[in-house]
Amino acid sequence: MTKTTEWIGATHLAQQIATLLSEPRTVTDLHLWRASLASSPQSLAHFSALLSSDEKARAARFHFERDRARYTMGRGILRTLLGSYLGLEPENVKISYGPQGKPFVDSINQNQNLEFNVSHSNEHAVYLFGWDRLVGIDIEHIRPMTDADDFAKHFFSKRESLLIRSLSGNKKWEAFFKFWTCKEAYLKANGSGLTVPLNEVEIALENDGSAALTSIGGDTHQAQHWRLETFNPTADYQVALLVEGQNGNIIHQNLTNLLV
Repeated sequence: MTKTTEWIGATHLAQQIATLLSEPRTVTDLHLWRASLASSPQSLAHFSALLSSDEKARAARFHFERDRARYTMGRGILRTLLGSYLGLEPENVKISYGPQGKPFVDSINQNQNLEFNVSHSNEHAVYLFGWDRLVGIDIEHIRPMTDADDFAKHFFSKRESLLIRSLSGNKKWEAFFKFWTCKEAYLKANGSGLTVPLNEVEIALENDGSAALTSIGGDTHQAQHWRLETFNPTADYQVALLVEGQNGNIIHQNLTNLLV
């Protein structure tokens, strides 16, 4: 790959971000970005240069080159997105972490706080951004699991576990990972880690394939404070996102052909 091709890729990313951020929006809008973590030597060099010393050290600890490359791509894309929202160069973005490990950035605008969350599975990554409202997102590869019933028994509610046990084939795995991603999205949005038991975050699957957060620790009113959305970026992947409050548009952006 030539240097010219690499520059075109970097320019494409910058232009796509600039186009979205220049469009009229409200503070309730949410931006959902999807990206491939596939890489080339040029893309890795580009994004690795954006990482902090701590991030580079973490990347070096991965045993497999594939995992190291995906981490580098994912963090580099995240820094590029954050930099665009904050008006900073990607390498100057300071990412901090809450008590349970939730990442955050200090706002440079006193009137608006940028909230974000990120998740990846294999080469698929999703990034969610919002303003002055908590957000969480999770993506998982839908696949058979030999211990799904036992897992559901211990970590899902009784109703959810019974449903998983009653299903078979693709319907079983689709339901399992829809439950799992919804619960993970809540934990990530709330920044609570596993301090809230998964079986206390109860999800209902609707006939149309959608999901609803019905109660948190048995409290239905608390659940109504959150907006839950699910979708499949491809047939074998499940995404769930959870947002504080019910209003606002979710604007999807698909990052493609980035330095690869």
